[in-house]
Amino acid sequence: MITLEIPESLKEWQPMLQDFFNGMMKKLDKNSHKKTPTINSLPEIMDLLELEIDEFEEQITTNKFDENSLVELMDQANFSFLAYVALRSQGVEHGRNQGSDAEVV
Repeated sequence: MITLEIPESLKEWQPMLQDFFNGMMKKLDKNSHKKTPTINSLPEIMDLLELEIDEFEEQITTNKFDENSLVELMDQANFSFLAYVALRSQGVEHGRNQGSDAEVV
């Protein structure tokens, strides 16, 4: 479980943040067997992110009111996260002053 404090300035978006994070987690879990950050190079992960952006553009052109429009955005966020994991795995440090106050429980 991850708990985090939502800054007061973002409280009105809390329900959407929760939906977005939950959707991201479900997609990450569904695709965790692929081990993307450990078997793909950073350029390959960025290429996959660009494909997700293209898929989102196609989706909103076709039917932006379909829930898949939101899912495509979660996919983009997940590939950004996978790039983050790849960089951290390669030794890029993330100091506490740059991160969040999130706590893994």
